[in-house]
Amino acid sequence: TDRFCAPCSTETNLILDCTDSSSRAAITSNQICEVTQVDNCCCDEFSSLKRVSGNVNVRSDETMLYFGSIREVGGQINGGGSSSFNRGSLESLNFGQVTRVSGNVELIWNRITRVEMGMLGRGGGTLSLRNNVLTSINFGAVTRIDGDLFFGFNLLSSIDFGAITRIGGDLWLNINRLTSIDLGSITYIGRHLYLNNNKLTSINFGAIARIPGELRVNNNDFSSIGFGSITHIGGSLRVFNNPTLTFIDFGVIRYIGSALFVHNNALTIIDFAAITHISFNLDLHNNPSLTSIDCSGINIGCLCRSSYMTAINCPNRCTFTYCA
Repeated sequence: TDRFCAPCSTETNLILDCTDSSSRAAITSNQICEVTQVDNCCCDEFSSLKRVSGNVNVRSDETMLYFGSIREVGGQINGGGSSSFNRGSLESLNFGQVTRVSGNVELIWNRITRVEMGMLGRGGGTLSLRNNVLTSINFGAVTRIDGDLFFGFNLLSSIDFGAITRIGGDLWLNINRLTSIDLGSITYIGRHLYLNNNKLTSINFGAIARIPGELRVNNNDFSSIGFGSITHIGGSLRVFNNPTLTFIDFGVIRYIGSALFVHNNALTIIDFAAITHISFNLDLHNNPSLTSIDCSGINIGCLCRSSYMTAINCPNRCTFTYCA
């Protein structure tokens, strides 16, 4: 017997279909507390379970997803629409007593305004609530997400990462309404960090030392920006289209594995600090008050600059049309 199921019975090959009265009756009459899958969620019989070993599939007209006494989901949680013209009806999500979801949570293109993380401590896959209408999120007791954390395309104005220390894949917070972000206790992000297209004026990168993929902070409202303890960016660093940005503190960044984009800002001076390597292009064009660039000590693929800029110890101009 599963440790979550005593004293009730367990049936590992049963599928609960919340739109099927005989399926629901089988749960109640046999005191079932574990099923292999839930279809057309939700119903009272679902929230009375202790464990779902496979997937939970939410029907498109469901407005509330509440896990009740369920403590573990062994598969994925799926439900939502496909576009802004075809949204799911889900408005609230409450993980209740769930401590672990082993698969992906994909509740995209819904109408979710409220999320309660409950006792959830670990997500074994991607946690994606993109394209909803969330205004705030608190991750509570969650300590790690093994896949991507995808909350882009919402209306977020505040976010609290709580106890999270590790995100195994990407962190997407792009296209929201955030004015500040504190990455808190997070020490590891496995790939990309996307903070672009918000209203950011400040970011605290906390203890993060490496971004293996891209780091995007473009299209925000910074007047200045620093990168904390980050030493290594495996992909591109994108800091463009911040019309009030006059100063960048690159801090202890030494390596950028692709391109550095800092065009279309209001920079008056640029100091590359500890940077010694930019694998591809350095793009500085269209910073009207930036008239001089010194590339001494940096290995750069090519330079994209405006014609009024004087380049000192810099590589050849890039051949892109907008750099000519």
